[in-house]
Amino acid sequence: MATKKKILVVTGNLSHLDQFVIHGLFKELSDSAQVVLALPQSELESTRWEKLPSEFKNSFEKVVPYKYDSKSKKTGSQLGEALTFRFRNLASGYRTRLRNKFLIGLRVPSNWQSFSGFVVLFQNRGEVWQRIIKEFPSFVRGTRLFFWIWSRVAISKICNNCGLAELAVQQSPDVIVVLMQRQAGFVVAAIDAGARAGIPTLLIPVKWDNASSKSPLVKKPTRMLVYNQQLVEVCSRMHKMPSTSIVAIGSVEVGAKKKIAAMSQSENLILIGSTADASSSAPWLKCIGDVLSRTNQPNNKLKTIWRPYPTGDSSSLNFMNEFVSSHTQIELDDDIKRGKSHRAQSISFDDVSAAYFRYCELLNSAVVVVSEGTSAIVDSRARGIPVILPAFKKDAVIGSQFCNLIGYEHLRGLRETTGVFIAEDESELERLLIDFLENPRRIEPDNSGENIFVDHRTYAQRLLDVIDEVLIDTVLIDASKS
Repeated sequence: MATKKKILVVTGNLSHLDQFVIHGLFKELSDSAQVVLALPQSELESTRWEKLPSEFKNSFEKVVPYKYDSKSKKTGSQLGEALTFRFRNLASGYRTRLRNKFLIGLRVPSNWQSFSGFVVLFQNRGEVWQRIIKEFPSFVRGTRLFFWIWSRVAISKICNNCGLAELAVQQSPDVIVVLMQRQAGFVVAAIDAGARAGIPTLLIPVKWDNASSKSPLVKKPTRMLVYNQQLVEVCSRMHKMPSTSIVAIGSVEVGAKKKIAAMSQSENLILIGSTADASSSAPWLKCIGDVLSRTNQPNNKLKTIWRPYPTGDSSSLNFMNEFVSSHTQIELDDDIKRGKSHRAQSISFDDVSAAYFRYCELLNSAVVVVSEGTSAIVDSRARGIPVILPAFKKDAVIGSQFCNLIGYEHLRGLRETTGVFIAEDESELERLLIDFLENPRRIEPDNSGENIFVDHRTYAQRLLDVIDEVLIDTVLIDASKS
């Protein structure tokens, strides 16, 4: 009987595992491999771990702790911010991220260097100055000479204060799989540990934008696994990796042969927000409210449900409540009201799982989804549900959907994605909305892999195929050296 491959899964946060466990990834992997989970000691000692159901813990053959102290965490965060400054000219996504840091929420025109832009900057000079002071250390660390010296010390500090090098040797896995939300200290240490021990590493960004919108990788994995083919070229350029080292395998949330949501279930108009500042959605939300009022939607069965990005910010929560109070045609999603979103990190795994399936039911009930630039677009299109993305060009400000759409590389492919319609002004949004409400229909997703990756294999099978390929390459490389 063939020996099972040993896979060491490394993560720095329990919440990063939620969707993988919900979709049975590790359980399926365990049929043909030994799956060992490496978690920071602090996560294993947390209340959340204690309350996890056996279904979660039994997904792994073994769970091993590793040292991940505050120094590694803090230095990893500083390194990521400095990298964004240092390589800001490498990608428009990094420059967009920096502009948003300094100017988002201040109503600064997209052309911030214009006269009107300078006027708004002057009016908000106090807030802008505070943000500059806050980000100044990252800017200094990101300057050419300082970064060359400081980054080497930072990487050494991270790897020495994170116990993954010893763990990799002790466990001696065939491959290390790293789950990444952003380039945290444990990500740097895990890839370095694999390189030192001669163990191939696979890096999986846990969300659609995590591969390209944060910072370039300072340590290169053997393979980086991304959502779609469009991100392969983007990540190759951003992270300075060969395109053959970046593989599109889709999302664990978009399984093999995803079923098209039945039209018989369609009874809702779903509105999705993507930023913590819910008030930034006001222009297109008001437009939809006006359309619903003017057309006096005779279909009383249709409910309009708004699901903003989950946040605990009091001003954003106040805006949500005030908006739905003054626009009675629009309801606030119950999970957002109760703080029980599947993206929330402060609730139990059982609550996350239940909230996720409520989210899926919500999407399946949609006639059409109006969504800002978030992964809800991918989730909707995989179900054949048409999506309207409101990105108003006129009077666009820094941080608006229009600026993000042209700035972030992972969003650019949406213009060529079947079933996604960009509304650059109110009249286009109104036209598209009325069309789909009066003529509801499904649009088959383009599963070519360019923008949404789905094939006959499950996500676990796709991952195992990449692992097999990497292990064969490793054997061939070792043989060529001997």
